[in-house]
Amino acid sequence: MKIDSPQSSRPRNHVDIDQFWKLADDLQGRTVEHAKDMFAFVETASPQRLFSLLVQYRYFTVYYISDIALLIARLQPGRMRSFLADILLDELGGGDHTQAHPELYDRFLASLGIEHSALDGMALADNVALLDTARAKLIQPENNTAYGIGLRGMGGECVCQIYLARLYEHLILNPYIRERTASIDWTFWELHIGEHDIAHRENLRKLISDEVAGMDGDSVAALEAGFRDSMSAWSAFWQNIHDDATKPVDQELNPRAAVGDVVLGPAKSDRDADTDIKQFHLAIGVHDLQQARQFYCDVLGAKQGRSTRNLIDLDFYGHHLVIHQTPQGADNTDNAFGSAFYGETVRVPHFGMNLNWRDWSSLADRIKSKDYAFIDPPHVRMRDLPGEHATMFLNDPSGNSLEFKAFRNHDEVFSVIFSNSTRDIFGLDSLVEKAAAAA
Repeated sequence: MKIDSPQSSRPRNHVDIDQFWKLADDLQGRTVEHAKDMFAFVETASPQRLFSLLVQYRYFTVYYISDIALLIARLQPGRMRSFLADILLDELGGGDHTQAHPELYDRFLASLGIEHSALDGMALADNVALLDTARAKLIQPENNTAYGIGLRGMGGECVCQIYLARLYEHLILNPYIRERTASIDWTFWELHIGEHDIAHRENLRKLISDEVAGMDGDSVAALEAGFRDSMSAWSAFWQNIHDDATKPVDQELNPRAAVGDVVLGPAKSDRDADTDIKQFHLAIGVHDLQQARQFYCDVLGAKQGRSTRNLIDLDFYGHHLVIHQTPQGADNTDNAFGSAFYGETVRVPHFGMNLNWRDWSSLADRIKSKDYAFIDPPHVRMRDLPGEHATMFLNDPSGNSLEFKAFRNHDEVFSVIFSNSTRDIFGLDSLVEKAAAAA
């Protein structure tokens, strides 16, 4: 189901609060209908497929707590701020960290008794992108607090409670679950599909009617914009979970991504900033991309960034490691091959450094002054897209390939988001195909 969002999250025209609740009820009704039979397959799903689905909601709970805290920080003192603070305290276990809702959900997952890889690396990359985008909108100064209340204060909790309730109805009928019902820790579910959350929503609805409607003339319009964006994002969130969990067993799973720490502050986009960036960069070939990802992430603790069908970027303890799938039948006499990247072919293996823009430019001039030949001369990749960077390739006298990069915004080195204007913001493949078609 696609729920249209406004082109801009900024307020449009004044909207009456009664009209808003009529709209909200209509959108919620459509969400209930969409969720009605979405999880019927869960009744017969295998334990592994069950876990791959159930683990995904974990990441919503992790983000939700931080986002509510950010929203509270933006609100002025008053009833709404105190009410959301009470919800936050509840989410955090009322001061007892063992009762925090993410902890309760992790205990539920552990009680299922299903083997799995490290939880922090199992999030769907497209859902991490949705969560990151919602957080970015939440803290944008141009989006007022009424927008934030619609986006995170009411929207996310409302939508996900609907999907959780439908999922639970089918989950308890699964044979694997029925056999283990007595040993499963259901505490999280008892809180989220019963009267506890219903009371929260009813109290919040009354408070919104009293508080937001009494703000400036555009506040209800902003509330609506935030709520629409929320309904669209979280419906897509659950659809992504469904689509991944129902893939045929012979199809490759969708890309995963690590859930990072909360990082706040303005983007660093000054090309000439004298930032102390000295980050090692290495690109190597691997025989099995997913096996290598599991080794570097699960065994060695790297965090996955963006990925395509033939490469995965890894945050290797702050350094930039890229693993490339070695082509079948490749001539490995010198262990080198060409790998497609954004309409170009890069030589693998190669190593080098990520530098700041000033040092990269100085190095390019230095190499030119020495009359040393480039394999790939200095140029900019992915211009005007998140992840834009300058690059240059050359060989040392022994034939080892070196690449030097400078990102327009160094915070985007490991970002999984590439195009905010498209739905495929969680991968590079479509951008590569478009660039190749335009070449």
